[in-house]
Amino acid sequence: METAGTTWLVKVRRSINALSGWFERVGLIAMVAMALTTLIDVIGSKGFQWPLPGSTEIIGVLQVLAIAGGLAFSKIDGRHIRVEFLIDWLPERGKAALDVFSSILGLGLFAVAGWMTYEYGLKLLSSGTETLLLGIALYPFSLWIAFCCIPMCCVIIIELLISIDRMLK
Repeated sequence: METAGTTWLVKVRRSINALSGWFERVGLIAMVAMALTTLIDVIGSKGFQWPLPGSTEIIGVLQVLAIAGGLAFSKIDGRHIRVEFLIDWLPERGKAALDVFSSILGLGLFAVAGWMTYEYGLKLLSSGTETLLLGIALYPFSLWIAFCCIPMCCVIIIELLISIDRMLK
């Protein structure tokens, strides 16, 4: 899809890649915070007999930030699992058709996941659900997952358009 009529797709793809990179950086910061939390907890509990209170809760919510933040960028980088040995014997058009089918399934999955976690986040907000020890509100993390599904869906839509173009050639 590299013709003159598709320069809009290239621009959209760059924008989505930049947005996904920002989400991944948030995830990386969360991973660093997880490592520091674990370090402080281990040093505190082993060296001073004083573990970090609520470290398990902190690490749990930081995992949500880290995993959801890296979704779209890992798809862009090709770090998601693909089983290619089963489709190597297919012609290019067949591979493209299979890519279209898997993109449609992936788009449906992440659209539903995003919508459901958004609704769940609103329920957590209205009920005031918090973690047990530290009282960390849980709704922002559910809304973060829903928000992270948006660039993931955009990446899948771009891949779907490219696969459709490959299939039609």
